[in-house]
Amino acid sequence: MGIYVTNYRLRMNAIVAIACYSRYNQEYSVIMNQSSIDRGFFRSLFFRSYRDEEKKMGTLVKEEFGRPNRENTMGMRHGSYDKLDDDGLAPPGTRVSGEDAIIGKTSPIPQDDAQGQASRYSKRDHSTSLRHSESGMVDQVLLTTNADGLRFVKVRMRSVRIPQIGDKFSSRHGQKETVGMTYTQEDMSWTIEGITPDIIVNPHAIPSRMTIGQLIEFVVLRVLRVLHTRLLCPRNTCPQDSQLCGKPQAR
Repeated sequence: MGIYVTNYRLRMNAIVAIACYSRYNQEYSVIMNQSSIDRGFFRSLFFRSYRDEEKKMGTLVKEEFGRPNRENTMGMRHGSYDKLDDDGLAPPGTRVSGEDAIIGKTSPIPQDDAQGQASRYSKRDHSTSLRHSESGMVDQVLLTTNADGLRFVKVRMRSVRIPQIGDKFSSRHGQKETVGMTYTQEDMSWTIEGITPDIIVNPHAIPSRMTIGQLIEFVVLRVLRVLHTRLLCPRNTCPQDSQLCGKPQAR
């Protein structure tokens, strides 16, 4: 199956309440249900690609992919090189964290330049490491050659992003909001039927953004829920009675 965009939904329908609830959803900030987040609400996958290639450093000297050895390699970083295979690449499915090497590359040190302490080293490290603030899993490794016949590699990382305070979200109508606070389901407001919202939006954010279409969508969805039916409405059109799917069944 694979991790592809076509195999996953790009958006999610949430239970949204418009209310002034506590002081953490003023203007453009919202309150999000932490229990819904723990159940996977609005989790997403983030991909970042790292690229590197072998380069010639002269007529006979060139860089090579491989796992560096601290005994004979100079300039190695503090991160871990244990995730690399003998070919210098981290295999797909490997979990790595900040500053771990994901592409190993070395270049030979010319004997003329080896002086003093550097004389015991025969290689210099040119590896590519993960960003210190990131962690994730190797999703894909692509190895090919460029026009000069030198090897070229691209490693794609995959990490799961969980909503937290400070993240920014947007509705289909362009209503952009920032998460100001997360409450557990017990601390959220509820309806008489016991329904707890996933997001609480401040009503003062609607007039300034002028997203009246979002209010119309809220009202239409509420009516359809009461009538126990669906609506097939094209984009940027006002819903009509003839677009109801099925016979309304009022309570």
